[in-house]
Amino acid sequence: MNNTRIRWRALIFPGLSCLYLALIYGLPTAAALSMWRVERWTAPVAPAAWIVVFLVVAGVLSRPHQASVRPGKFRRDLNDPDYFHRRLYGLCWTAVCYNTPAYYICLSIPVLKWLTFRLFGYRGSMNFTVYPDTWIRDLPLLEFEDGVYVSNRATLGTNIVLGNGTLLVGGIKLRRDALVGHLAVLGPGVEMEADSEVGVGAAIGLRAKLRHGAVVGARCGIAHGVSVGRNVTIGPHSYVDSAAIIQDDVHLPARSTVASRSVVRADTDSEARRACA
Repeated sequence: MNNTRIRWRALIFPGLSCLYLALIYGLPTAAALSMWRVERWTAPVAPAAWIVVFLVVAGVLSRPHQASVRPGKFRRDLNDPDYFHRRLYGLCWTAVCYNTPAYYICLSIPVLKWLTFRLFGYRGSMNFTVYPDTWIRDLPLLEFEDGVYVSNRATLGTNIVLGNGTLLVGGIKLRRDALVGHLAVLGPGVEMEADSEVGVGAAIGLRAKLRHGAVVGARCGIAHGVSVGRNVTIGPHSYVDSAAIIQDDVHLPARSTVASRSVVRADTDSEARRACA
């Protein structure tokens, strides 16, 4: 019986997806048409009603699936319960974020922004900035504090597809006034402490941590598990390899290279230069 139940997940997914999409787009359309038919004077507000109902329906439908939006490694198989629910959650969220006009209005009106993000499981501060072309997913795994700014076309990659048929998922934490630049990419498990900054086009690997006031320059590569200390400055086009530690107050020039598992200290310039060789 258990195997039968598991097989049905993959079998029912296409039909359930169609049902969800029909509800997400059909209910707001029916509501707007009903308003127009009952009272013609409501026609100017019908588009606003459509957007509100659209956002609410998508958010409500996502809620039964949010328990499976959690850190871990999952098989990309619809028969896997967690992946099945992640796909349905993702269907609801992408219906919103790919509908650029509606999502733009959602982000522009504080009450709609609050309603939508809360319905989709986000629990952090609402005093943050993202844009319609900022890629975010897995809202229950995002933790923003006041003043966070995530630029256009940046990617908060809470999930990564791996070549072995699995999906790696992890949360991302952005503390007070953290800034993520245009086209920057953050991997699962990244944490940026208060006043830290990731420059234009930089890439931050899995479980990397930027401490208070750290600045990563444009087009830098920060590999997995790197620890960047307080008030560190990493110049543009630099690369820091996996599990390296850059201690507080280090200032690396442009195009520096830090070897894997190296420790770069601010107290000895020669040692810093050797680590960046």
